[in-house]
Amino acid sequence: MPSCHDHLPPVDCDRVSAVSILSGEHRVILQVLAALEAMAVRSAAGDLPAADARDALEVLRTFADKCHHGKEEDILFPALEAQVPGFGPTQVMRAEHVEGRALIRAMGEALAAGGAATFADAARGYVDLLRAHIGKEDDILFRIAQEMLGPEQDAAILDAYRRIEHDDMGDGTHFRMLAIADRLAGTYGVARASDDAQTMALLTAVCGCRHGANPIHA
Repeated sequence: MPSCHDHLPPVDCDRVSAVSILSGEHRVILQVLAALEAMAVRSAAGDLPAADARDALEVLRTFADKCHHGKEEDILFPALEAQVPGFGPTQVMRAEHVEGRALIRAMGEALAAGGAATFADAARGYVDLLRAHIGKEDDILFRIAQEMLGPEQDAAILDAYRRIEHDDMGDGTHFRMLAIADRLAGTYGVARASDDAQTMALLTAVCGCRHGANPIHA
């Protein structure tokens, strides 16, 4: 395994792979984080946008955690740990997933109680955590993983991703999450990951949803 990630090439997002799929999903998560950050600003001023906050939490629970982190924890990370027992980078990422879930719970509890200031604090904490987390994965872990995984193993991981999308998430769930993310982007003036053709190619590579030309933007 390479000893220094600085000497590794960045994730190749022109090719569908175990890591490029996840990197593409990161673009949607970052989009929702930007909208959530704007909600936190409003909430800190006493104006909690409850409906938008509920939508953001649905995407974070379903798309970011269950689907995206599920692919990592159940498929990609074990494949890397099988090659390097006790692999440090994946252990760090697993711990940060746990931190993120606690902050999602805190946001949900604050929303249910109508606690605007409490929601703002938890939302800001989550945004900071996930942005740093995504940076570590894209810039370090995924670059290492790209070098560790051979073609056959990569193909097997992609097949496992497809099973998560269809069996665990259910057909159409991926499409619905992207639609909510894009609605939030429109509301809060955030750039949409789905406007980038390369990102959309990655987002639709294993989900099997019928995204068509651009129904998300309808």
